[in-house]
Amino acid sequence: MSKAGTIVDSNAQKFEIKASYASLLIAMFGFICFGLGNILAGTVNEAPGRISWILQWGGPLLLALAVTFHLAHLSYRIGRPAVVFLITGPLLLGLCTTPFLFDPELFVLDSNWSRLAWSLWAVGLLCLAAGFAAVAVHKERQVEHRIAQIKDVGDTNESDISVHASFFTLILASLGFTLYAAGYIQWIEVPGGTRWGWSLQVIGCVLLAAAVINHVEHLHRRIGKGAVFFAIVGASLLAISSLPYAINIDNVLDPFWGQSFWLIWGLGALCGAVSMLFIVVRKHSTAHLFHDQLN
Repeated sequence: MSKAGTIVDSNAQKFEIKASYASLLIAMFGFICFGLGNILAGTVNEAPGRISWILQWGGPLLLALAVTFHLAHLSYRIGRPAVVFLITGPLLLGLCTTPFLFDPELFVLDSNWSRLAWSLWAVGLLCLAAGFAAVAVHKERQVEHRIAQIKDVGDTNESDISVHASFFTLILASLGFTLYAAGYIQWIEVPGGTRWGWSLQVIGCVLLAAAVINHVEHLHRRIGKGAVFFAIVGASLLAISSLPYAINIDNVLDPFWGQSFWLIWGLGALCGAVSMLFIVVRKHSTAHLFHDQLN
């Protein structure tokens, strides 16, 4: 094979979407369930109904399942500890709503159950933060101690750095999820949260959008501009959903803003589904290109 052919092969492997169709489609349906569950919650003035909670329960579990389907490749690319955290996080985000599946009224009538839900939700977000921090540690090991990568996941190439995201991007993502979790922790102590807590949620989601933007050059070549655009819009909508309460905490008493929170959050999750759809389409439309280049 010529030197030029080797370069083409290398680029093809670098930007090929490795995730399986099953993993991507499961993630897409996970975001759809999560989004629709929140949108249904935003259509009522009282406690969300059982169907809403079922969707909010199932959506994150499907996201965890999607990561599990991509386990072997992710363990190599970002490290096993990161994968464990990135599976545990969505699991907790789904399981925290379990009590409301049996009795939706518990969400508004029993503060102990709602506090438990917000506690598990916050821990789930912290797991996601730990996941991105673990990716940064994995990359540091690859950069500074290449032999550790070989011992850890069996890579045979000491120069292979499988984490393409910069340390800054990973730190932004980890800090974003940490601040988002800190905002929900405020809910445990003060029902409805505090202005400071809501502000942390806004800042956290802004940092998540910034993390995607900071990695946009690599992402748009790998998954396409459409997928990146909707990922950024989704994270931005999560920030916007909390903004009214960060501006004026008295808005927590206004049913309009309560419904708006659920609706905007749901739209943000649906943006994640659209992003996944774009990735599926891109994988399908480019699969023959990678196959032709590598043969």
